[in-house]
Amino acid sequence: MKHNVLLIRPTIQPNGVAYLEENSHVCYAPNGQKETLIRYINENQTEAVITRSEQIDKEIMDACTSLKVIGQHGVGLDNIDVQEATRHKIKVLNVPDGNYISVAEHTMAFILALSRSLRINDCSVRKDAWYSRENRYTMEVCQKNLLIVGLGRIGRAVAKRAKAFGMQVMAYDGFVTKEDMEKIGVEKIDRLEEGLKRADFVTLHVPLTKETHCMMSAEQFRSMKDSAYIINMGRGPVIDEEALVQALENNEIAGAGLDVLSVEPPRADHPLFSMDQVIFTPHIGGDTREAKMRTSELLSKSIIDVLDGQEVYNWVNKF
Repeated sequence: MKHNVLLIRPTIQPNGVAYLEENSHVCYAPNGQKETLIRYINENQTEAVITRSEQIDKEIMDACTSLKVIGQHGVGLDNIDVQEATRHKIKVLNVPDGNYISVAEHTMAFILALSRSLRINDCSVRKDAWYSRENRYTMEVCQKNLLIVGLGRIGRAVAKRAKAFGMQVMAYDGFVTKEDMEKIGVEKIDRLEEGLKRADFVTLHVPLTKETHCMMSAEQFRSMKDSAYIINMGRGPVIDEEALVQALENNEIAGAGLDVLSVEPPRADHPLFSMDQVIFTPHIGGDTREAKMRTSELLSKSIIDVLDGQEVYNWVNKF
């Protein structure tokens, strides 16, 4: 028997859609608004819904008794009330291994771009200020200290690439042992501030939780070298943006590379936009063609498998 699956426009990649259409009854919601999702789930007796950034909360779960599975097209689950899903016996799936290579490569792009002041130097050439280079020194990353906050799949992939550039790699992660870090040539840091004091680059790869919300704030920025850079590839609210603005204005740190922000998209007059030492990308760290195709394939297959009663590796709220 084929199951009913709801996709939300704009939806996942064509390979995932094709697999779902072949193995289930697929319907499409025109948008991810709460009222729309409740109506489409109930009208189609939907058993599984695939989300990207849409909020799936208690109200939707209370109203949609046919829902059995929520599939997140990516890693982060902060748009899904996982605790409420567990209470409703709704299985939540994600794709923890779909885009980690892309995110790790994007992290290295930020490290290299910041180390060589690419944004500032690009603007200098465009503004006919070629010889401004005489007033500015950039740095090599070889032998520089990199602190990785969160040594999961992405963090480990960053460590591997950073070591290939000759960087000295440290990591702060309470869930990974010293012995496991040593196996991949990474030094374990027990106190965040200890690592911040030594780091030339700090890169964040943690999910957004109560514990990680604003984990980088004024005190942490004061612990960093004034020549150090912060990179956020996790979730925007992991950084206290007001504290980041102040740290940059006070030259407490050298700059930042931000793929994520607290509010996305940000307002046009965001104070960070006036700072040349900050590089932005629009939450695209994991959005390469390869990662999107891989994630769509893995998620669509997992959705069908779990609806058919099979065990899947990416069921995150087992009950």
